[in-house]
Amino acid sequence: MTAHQCFAAPAQRAPRRQRGVVLFISLIVMVAMSLAAIALIRSVDTSTGVVGNLAFRQAAILPANLAVEAAAAALFDDARGAPAPINRINNMPAENYFATVQPGEDARGIPVELQRKINFTQTRMLTDQTGNEIRYVIERMCLPVAVGQVASVGICEMLTPKRTSGTTANEGVAPELPRVPMYRVTVRVDGPKNTTSFLQAMLR
Repeated sequence: MTAHQCFAAPAQRAPRRQRGVVLFISLIVMVAMSLAAIALIRSVDTSTGVVGNLAFRQAAILPANLAVEAAAAALFDDARGAPAPINRINNMPAENYFATVQPGEDARGIPVELQRKINFTQTRMLTDQTGNEIRYVIERMCLPVAVGQVASVGICEMLTPKRTSGTTANEGVAPELPRVPMYRVTVRVDGPKNTTSFLQAMLR
């Protein structure tokens, strides 16, 4: 008689319930990485913009020098190599010159004439080879009452020239040199991509 061996089939386990924890964590990581990537892109864009603005600002210095040289040539004989054309006691639109400080300057000291393009009413405007538009005004640092008058202490900013170290035989001290008025040159340079730069120089 043959004996039959019976083997019990293994009991089947019920499928485990999927909780989705790994998927949830993966989504959080993806969101965090996306936010980090956006922040990095914005940081790079900002840095690029700052570097570009600095480059445009540096590029505006050379054109501004043209305006300062033109102002010096209009004010001083030695800078022009000939008699200067300006009658310093009166306004002279042909040279963008004002005999007094103009009212309405902003907190930066920029005259109204240069705060906006459409405000500029003077005669001279320069351009360079790169297409920069250069506008400038010259102001004698005097009060409005100084129009038609020679610059003097009390109505104008006057600077004492540097005294010499020599002495006179009679007094034993260096002579007091006459004071000279100061002139402010404000330059506006309008460059590419609607960039605008302002520069100022004091001449005497």
